[in-house]
Order: sequence, then structure tokens, then C-alpha cells
Amino acid sequence: MLSSFLVRNFRSILELRLDFSYGEAKAPNGYKTFDLIPFIEAVNKQRLVPCAAFFGANAAGKTNLLKAIATLKALLREGAKLADLFEPNLLNPKFAETTFEPAFVLGADAFIYRITYSQSAIFEELLLKNGTPVFHIQKLEPTFAPALLSAAYTRKKLAEILHVECTDGEGHQTKPFLHRMGKEYPGLNPDLKNVFGYFEGCVKFFTNDSPMPLPLSVEILADAMGGDQVAALREITDLVRRADIEISAINITETEIGADDTPHRVYLLKQNRVSGTQHSVSITATHQDIGGNLVLLNFIKHESAGTQRLASLIGLILHALKTGGVFLVDELECSLHPLLMREIVLLFKRRSYNPKGAQLIFTTHNTDILDDSILRLSEIILVRKTLANGTLVRRLVEARNEGEDIRNVTNFRKQYLAGFYSGVPHPAL
Repeated sequence: MLSSFLVRNFRSILELRLDFSYGEAKAPNGYKTFDLIPFIEAVNKQRLVPCAAFFGANAAGKTNLLKAIATLKALLREGAKLADLFEPNLLNPKFAETTFEPAFVLGADAFIYRITYSQSAIFEELLLKNGTPVFHIQKLEPTFAPALLSAAYTRKKLAEILHVECTDGEGHQTKPFLHRMGKEYPGLNPDLKNVFGYFEGCVKFFTNDSPMPLPLSVEILADAMGGDQVAALREITDLVRRADIEISAINITETEIGADDTPHRVYLLKQNRVSGTQHSVSITATHQDIGGNLVLLNFIKHESAGTQRLASLIGLILHALKTGGVFLVDELECSLHPLLMREIVLLFKRRSYNPKGAQLIFTTHNTDILDDSILRLSEIILVRKTLANGTLVRRLVEARNEGEDIRNVTNFRKQYLAGFYSGVPHPAL
């Protein structure tokens, strides 16, 4: 579970901290019996929100908040190049490097990871567990906790791994130490393995500029179900059907094709990473016609954009709910009916659906959800941007704590659209 995320010098963001804690003074009376959970109870009496919704005008930087977390994950990915992931604020050169610092909870422990980098080098990398450093590297000068050391992996050996496997050979760290140790030496220390695995496996994204095809969504969900892709697709289909979409079955088939063959435009193309062979992926949806007969339709050609997006979303939603992961979505409402968007949010808010503390973090322009008292003050985040300070965020709970008369029963939507909280456009078209 994410508890906070500091971002410095990334795209439209100059410096800010996203807070995912429950910021209200006390828990509501009888909250343990509520169907809608007000917060997730984590380690050290931390209370974290199950949802975080970013509202704001176009170009305020909402998407960049999600991209910052996605970029951190990309930094920890195999083969990532710093130059490709360094996107500083080009309108205010206050900082020379970019810093990401997520705080998160894994089981009974609280972690903080920090990385500061430019297009050519990593200047600092730090991992804290319950406030105590696991490792700290500053300009290639490392400090390692005793828990990392063994007869085989002495301080000298770990320093050698850092200098040989994480640098360009010219005195610059270019790869995160966490990546190398978590991926290549998973048996050395469970904390390094678990933290790396958290970002690699439990933090998932869905963006409009890179939509996820249904087969990949099925594969991701199957990872949380022992690799059973048939069962994963069945669960996705069941939720699609419950969304009042008249599909009785979805089938995915792969056919190997030659290197010079061109797949049909309504098929997907997939390459086997091991063998290198190409496969044409066909997706069909089964419907009933007016006479009750079963009819196969091409999923990509005949189903609506909303149905295709929903089916892919569901796979990642279920993955988060099954693993206690974090699911980030840009413009959650895109191609979806407002009532479907509401139900997606409720999957994370309802105690019965979310026993493992999964979190949904999303941007949206759909204000209908502000009328339903589903989101609490700590879960509504307003985003605006200024030239001097870049993208800024303010939660409604902070506005209330600063003296504004705001309660969870207030109709936020009307006040928000009237500009009461800022974060809205003032067009003069």
C-alpha cells in the first residue's frame, strides 16, 4: 500500500508530495461495520485511503502525477536508460536532478525508497525499513545494513556488485542497486526481493496513450491465480456480463504465423519472448441472436470501445484486489458510463471486495461521483498549476483542516464546478 509519494522536478511538477493517508481527525463511529471502508488499517496504526481521485483542469498535471509513479517503476525495469526517463520541468530550472520517494507498507513493515538521478547518473539511492537504512548510496559511496551481509556477501563484495553491475565503468551509477539485487540476487535478502517485487508485480497502470490489450490483461490476472489463464478470462467475462453487457463468453486463441505473414487487421500480433515466433491472436465474443442462437463476433471489430476498455480494466482491477496491489488509471471514466465508473470505485471501497487493502488511484473529469458520498475528504485531490510552482495538489481534508466548512456529507460537485476549491478551468471560448 502506498502511503505517500514525493516527486521533485518531473515534467510539470516542481516539487510536491502525494499523501495517501486518512487525514480526518478520527475514525467515524462504527466504521468497522461499514460496508464502505473509510480507510485501510496498516502497520504502526497507519490509516491509508483505498482510493485517490485527482480532479483538475486540462493541462494541470494530473496525468503527470501517475506518470511519475510509472517512471519510477520503469527505472527499476531491466534495460531502462536514464536518458529516456529523465524529464525535468522545462519551465523552471530550480532543480538539476529528479527525485522520486515513495513510502509504502508491505505486510508488517513500512518502507521508504528514494532515488535521485539525471540523464547520465544516479546520485543517491536509499532504502529504509521502519526508519532504519537497509542501504544508502551517495555518488557511489555505499553503506549497507548488517542484515545484507554474510560470509559470501561482505561489504566489499556488495560494493563490487555496485561498481561492476550498476555503473558505466566511468564512475557513474547508471542502474538502480535495488534492481540488480532484487532481480539477480533474490536469495540474498528478503527485503530487497520483496520491495523490488512490489514495484514489479503489484503496481499496475492503465493509460490512454498505451491501452492494454485484453490478452495481456488476462495474463496479468492469471499471475495472481497460479497462472490459470482460463480461470482468469472466465472471471473477467463474468464481471463484463454483470456490467449489463450481453456477452455470454469470450475466447482468445493464438495461431503461429510466418515471419512474412501479415495478420488480419482485427487480430493482435504477439511475439514469443523465448522462441521469437510470432502469433496471431484472435478474440471472439459470444452473443445470442433474436432466435436464441449463439453467434460469434470479432471482439476488436464488433465490440464497442467501452466494452473493450472495460474488459481490459477488469483484469487489472481483479489483480489488484487479489494481491493487495496498487492500480493507477488515467481518465478512469473514458468510454465508460458514469454508473460503471461508480461500480469500479466501489470495488475498492467495499469491505467484502477489498479485504487485502488494494488501492485505486485515478484521474478523472467526471464529477458525478462527487455527489454519491462514495469518496471521502481524504480521497478527493484537487490539482492546479502555476508557472512559479508547477503542478500543485490539495486534498479536501486539508482544506477543511485549514478552516473551511467542509464535511463528508457536503455536496462537493456543485461547489467544485463553481470554482470554490480551485482546480477548474475558466474558459473564454
